[in-house]
Amino acid sequence: MSNGRDLEDLNEEDIDEDEILAMLSPEELKELQSEMDVIIAPDESVPVGQRQKDQTEKPPTGTFDHRSLVDYLYWEKESKRMLEEERVPATLLNLKRKKKKKNAGCGKYEEPETVEPNEKLPEKEERKIGKLKIPKLSLNNIKITSRPSGNDTNLESTLDKIRKNNPSITEVNLNNIENIPKEMLVDYVNALKKNKYVKTFSLANTGVDENISFNLANMLRENRSITTLNIESNFITGKGIVAIIRCLQFNETLTELRFHNQRHMLGHHAEMEISRLLKANNTLLKMGYHFEQPGPRMFCFISIRDIVFAKSQQL
Repeated sequence: MSNGRDLEDLNEEDIDEDEILAMLSPEELKELQSEMDVIIAPDESVPVGQRQKDQTEKPPTGTFDHRSLVDYLYWEKESKRMLEEERVPATLLNLKRKKKKKNAGCGKYEEPETVEPNEKLPEKEERKIGKLKIPKLSLNNIKITSRPSGNDTNLESTLDKIRKNNPSITEVNLNNIENIPKEMLVDYVNALKKNKYVKTFSLANTGVDENISFNLANMLRENRSITTLNIESNFITGKGIVAIIRCLQFNETLTELRFHNQRHMLGHHAEMEISRLLKANNTLLKMGYHFEQPGPRMFCFISIRDIVFAKSQQL
């Protein structure tokens, strides 16, 4: 350069790389290294972990204290041991320690105690075991039926007595009877329209669906004797429940209605309609249902409370 030669005339042999690098400062060397890493392709024969430059250099955050680390690990282990002793009773810990001691002394042989021939062995005490006195169970009051539910109601004879207005039938309990035909359930509901003596009608877990609930609603429009109706654990939808409660405006006899635990959820609109209809009802005193929505739940509670209070004032 100083002799006036052009760059084209320079050969690689004329360039002294060591001399040029010796003239660079440390900052310039780092900058040159970073540029070379970008320009030069990495060597495929070198492992990937060695191709990258070290970027973890940073000043130390503090001094390392070996003793403090050992103390910390010791007290952490002791705290875990104390917590374990608090959870496990002391008797179990003692048993564990005794087992460890026995296992540790398995290598030692201890001679068994010898008994002299003149000495007599202590006789074993005979224990007399008395016979257990099992009281006889009285099976006179237990009714044995062929149904798994245990409900022994005779469907045909009970239905015939309801149709004939027999005064002896004041409660009809069909709860949990398996496989009652839908036609027979409809016959029961229709027979109760003109009946004057049945006070309680229970149909829990009998497969009552929406169609039968509409028949129940029509029955309540005409019946004037039923005070309790139980239709829990069935397949009635929100429309069926709303239809039953809507017909209570024509019925002033029913005081208790239970329809909880249906297969289908009633829904928000059905619950709001039920609470609205209960506001206009003045006879229902008990209702077996848990409202899912807080608004209808509180509204229904206030309505039934007001009805009970008004009845108590009349008495």
